[in-house]
Amino acid sequence: MISHPSALRRAPFLAIFAALALVLAACSSGGDGGTAPSGDDSSAGGTIAVIDGAVEIGADDLAFDANVIQAAAGEAFTVTLVNNDTMPHNFSVYTEQGGEAIVVGDIIEGGATVEVEVPALDAGEYFFVCDVHPVEMTGAVVVEG
Repeated sequence: MISHPSALRRAPFLAIFAALALVLAACSSGGDGGTAPSGDDSSAGGTIAVIDGAVEIGADDLAFDANVIQAAAGEAFTVTLVNNDTMPHNFSVYTEQGGEAIVVGDIIEGGATVEVEVPALDAGEYFFVCDVHPVEMTGAVVVEG
């Protein structure tokens, strides 16, 4: 069997290209490794927990940096919203999407920070949102205990 010399020179490049394609395919599988709240298809964020009665969440590029907040039942907590964006945002909690407001935070400009006091909640799942951007910026407060 006679091989063409140019085919032998291309073989290493084809192997590298194939390996790179496999790596890119694996990295773009689309999974976030966590559980997104029902109705939330944003790829931003993950899960953060209330610790010692407080939790911090950031807003940037029309997304919260977490889409699930875990809290203990019967314990009030403070959410510190850090607006890393150039647009105004707020943080509000509702009984469910489109439901009754539990707490509505002040709208703050880019670069600002605000604390939102969330009253003690019963066990269950609640809806949080930026009321300025209600389609893009949503999540769940999961209360256990």
